[in-house]
Amino acid sequence: MRKNLLTTGLVALTIAGTTIATASQAEAHNNFGRGLAAGIAGTLIGGALVASASHPAYAAPVYAAPTYPAYAVPAYAPEVVVSQPVCRVVWHQDGWGDMYRTRQCD
Repeated sequence: MRKNLLTTGLVALTIAGTTIATASQAEAHNNFGRGLAAGIAGTLIGGALVASASHPAYAAPVYAAPTYPAYAVPAYAPEVVVSQPVCRVVWHQDGWGDMYRTRQCD
């Protein structure tokens, strides 16, 4: 009941604010500041209404932590040294004069 009353009041306030802040076409003046304020107020109020209407509260999580380790414990393995290739970036130029990079490994 309270939520519906609050929503109705905010909608009425928004409509009243837009009728006051905007001018009809016959008496158009430079009302940029009032129009900007009405737009920001409408955005804030509309965003609050949409946010409260879609999800009023967060639900409890539906997952549980596993009771066992999620990974296998590795067995001891001797260290193997693998030599990695030495690579560098080299710039080249094609027939049109455009530069491009290539990776060159030894």
